[in-house]
Amino acid sequence: NGFGVGGAGLITWPFLTNGAGLTADIAGVFPALFGTVWLVIGAVLFAVPTGVGAAVFLSEYAEQGRFTGAVEVATNGLWSTPSIVFGLFGAAFLIPRFGNQKSLIAGMLTLGFMLLPLVLITSREAILAVPDEYRDASAALGVSKWQTIRSVVLPAAIPGVTTGVILGVGRIAGETAPILLTMGGGVLPAKSAAPDVLGSFRLSASPPFVSNPSLLEATSALPYQLYALITAGLSGNIQNPQEYAWGLALTLLLVVLVFYAIGITTRYYFRQKLHQ
Repeated sequence: NGFGVGGAGLITWPFLTNGAGLTADIAGVFPALFGTVWLVIGAVLFAVPTGVGAAVFLSEYAEQGRFTGAVEVATNGLWSTPSIVFGLFGAAFLIPRFGNQKSLIAGMLTLGFMLLPLVLITSREAILAVPDEYRDASAALGVSKWQTIRSVVLPAAIPGVTTGVILGVGRIAGETAPILLTMGGGVLPAKSAAPDVLGSFRLSASPPFVSNPSLLEATSALPYQLYALITAGLSGNIQNPQEYAWGLALTLLLVVLVFYAIGITTRYYFRQKLHQ
């Protein structure tokens, strides 16, 4: 329902571009869709640099012993930890530090902590899988260790790192419990309720000198909006709540598949570049 082709080749999808209010001819998922996209982007921006940096330290600089073994056991345990535990961590630790209210940045960081163990595990395995001949050849040319890691080891490990990110994004994009406790803003009726992260940055004369009110506001996401509809008995201000719920589930599935496609394309690109 709601697919139409306008003039001059303009294609519109009201279900994806409208809010969930009564004012729209067709109830849509625009705010929740944008909330999900920003959640995943924020989690990736936090987890990938942190996880890859930790993997480089553990693989290239730290001595292999009890410390690295303990870190490996801890990361494996964190990856298998239920998501509700991460949600409770975000509610107890992150929310008090962001104004004691649910916010987009609290959800981003909570999902980032969920993604971090897998990024660390796969990045470390990918770095260890790089042949030592690459490092020896670089050292024979008089290149420093850090330059070798940056220019030789990491480019060779990027396909493996990307694989871990793909697997992790597929998990966090559909999580409900963490965002229920840290970010959930219910079913947002207005299209304008979508988070405007890029347009909300403000400069100030006092620390931290940059602020973004949009990151500190509660918003919705596709998994949470679907959960809210189910717990409400598929009722409310939506004309056809059952069809809306099925459309919401399909949209969530397509969003996850799009993230998978982006990750697989990135991995294929770097793998081809490495072979060249």
